Amino acid sequence: MTYSSPEPTLFVPPAGDGHRRSFSEADKRRIIEQTMQPGASLSEVARRYGIAAHMLFRWKQELKPNAAPTFVTVQIADADAPCDAVSSQEERAS
Repeated sequence: MTYSSPEPTLFVPPAGDGHRRSFSEADKRRIIEQTMQPGASLSEVARRYGIAAHMLFRWKQELKPNAAPTFVTVQIADADAPCDAVSSQEERAS
């Protein structure tokens, strides 16, 4: 009888003294997807792969789809002119 895991396991070799491990973008995505499972803990997933939790936070930011920039309309008012909010408060006070 063979047991199969639901997803392929990722072999992560331990980092050697003075050496860094490198992960492909596909491996990073696969690890990040595990953090998004219900009940999953980012720190637990990081420990499982021997990665610092802050690296997973960084990968999540780097791999997040880029949103289109949002533009908003800005009105520049004269600094000496009374603000509508201030004038309405003054009207209520009198």
